[in-house]
Amino acid sequence: MIHLMDFHKEDERFRYNKLSDIYYYIVLVGCGGTGGYAVQRIKKMLAAFQKDSFLMIADPDIIEEKNLIRQPFIRQDISCKKAEIMAGRYGSTYGLRIGSYTDKYVESKEEIENLFSLTDYRHKSGHHIQKVLIGAVDNDFSRKVMHDYFKNTDDLIYIDAGIEGVYVPEGESWSQKEKEESSESGYSGQVVVGMKKNGKEILAPLNSIYPIDENDLIPPSHNCGLEPYQPQRMIANEFAAFHISTILNELFSNHSIQIHYANFNARTGACRPVYVEE
Repeated sequence: MIHLMDFHKEDERFRYNKLSDIYYYIVLVGCGGTGGYAVQRIKKMLAAFQKDSFLMIADPDIIEEKNLIRQPFIRQDISCKKAEIMAGRYGSTYGLRIGSYTDKYVESKEEIENLFSLTDYRHKSGHHIQKVLIGAVDNDFSRKVMHDYFKNTDDLIYIDAGIEGVYVPEGESWSQKEKEESSESGYSGQVVVGMKKNGKEILAPLNSIYPIDENDLIPPSHNCGLEPYQPQRMIANEFAAFHISTILNELFSNHSIQIHYANFNARTGACRPVYVEE
C-alpha cells in the first residue's frame, strides 16, 4: 500500500500528519459511457470525504439520442454538452465545486496543464493539492497525450480506464462463428494507476502495463461524428467506472493506493487486481 503522507514527512506543513492536509484537483478527460458513470460516483465520494476538493470535466461532445441507451443522460439533455450537463447536475446536487471544459478535444499535454489551472479555486495555505488525471477515452491518441503529460509532470496520479470494443463482423450476413465472437466480445477491460511524486515514478502508468498502439494515434477531433467501428457495452462502461471508484474511495478516505491495476470481465463479474508492492 502507498500512503501519500509518506512523501510529505519532511514538509513542515504536514508535521501533524493530518488526513485533512491533502486536497484533490481532479481532471477527468471524457464523460461519455465510462466517464459519465464515473462522475456520478466521484461526486458522491467527494461529498462524503473531500468537500474541499475540485473536479474538472473535459469533453466537447454533444448529447445525442443514441447516447441515452449507454450513457447516463436523459431525453431533456439532448443537444447539450455532456460535460456541462454533468457539472451542473452533480455540482448542484451535492453543493460541490465542479467545472467543465467543452471548447475542444484535449490533444496536447499543454492543454492538460491548462485544465489544472482553469479555475480560480485555491486551497487554504498549509495544504497540499494533489493532482489526479483520469482518462475515460476510447482512443490511443488521447491516451498518448495523457501519458506524455505524466512523463513531464513531477507530481501526479494518473488513472486510465479502457474497455474492449464489441467485435462487429463486416457485411450483413454473419457466420455462426462470427455471431458467437460478437456476442462474447466487449466485456473485458482494465484500470491502471500511474503515480509520480517528487519527480520519481512510483507506479508505472498505462503505457508500461498495456502499451499504447502507435498505429492508432488519430486525434479525436478527426473522428468527430463518425460511428465507432467497435461499439462499447454499457455494462463494461459501468464496470470500468466502478473500478475507478474503488481506487478513488481508498484515495479520498485514507490518502492511500492499494491497487496498481485491475483486469475485469463485466459478463462474468470476474476481477483480477494487481496490488501495489510495498
